[in-house]
Amino acid sequence: MIKQVINRPYKSRWIGGLYISFTIIIALFYLWLYLVAELYLAPSSAQVIISGVMLFVILMLLTLTISFYNIKYKIKDGLLTSWSPFVFIKIRLKDIKNVEKIFYPFNFRVGASFYSGFFYVPNLGWVRSIITNLRDVVLITTRNGKHFMITPSNPKRFMKMLKRS
Repeated sequence: MIKQVINRPYKSRWIGGLYISFTIIIALFYLWLYLVAELYLAPSSAQVIISGVMLFVILMLLTLTISFYNIKYKIKDGLLTSWSPFVFIKIRLKDIKNVEKIFYPFNFRVGASFYSGFFYVPNLGWVRSIITNLRDVVLITTRNGKHFMITPSNPKRFMKMLKRS
């Protein structure tokens, strides 16, 4: 039995770049908006509330960006686990029925985060997904019919480990 494996997947540059760019653009826009409001408006409670909302949005974007770059798939004590802000994957290895590498074309059904969450995939149904690129997608099906998508580095080797366990 495998003691412990930590797999850090390849991160798509365009997804990561999108997160970084979007975070910077929103932060700069909010800074500009705040400075313009400071020049033309007297401080008010509405301004404080808006500033709080802006800070919350920026912190959420930073959290998403940092979590994208910290994704890992861990096999330990008979479990496959992974975490993102939108979904937690925890699969007992003995419950895995099928593991296969699939082609998953880019589409907007992947979700607003572009990498993790619960998504409806035609011909599969609802899928828990933590993917960092679109080329290494591995579909895991459990004995009770649940589906999970992950993108481990070296997917063929990772699939062999899952099948052996």
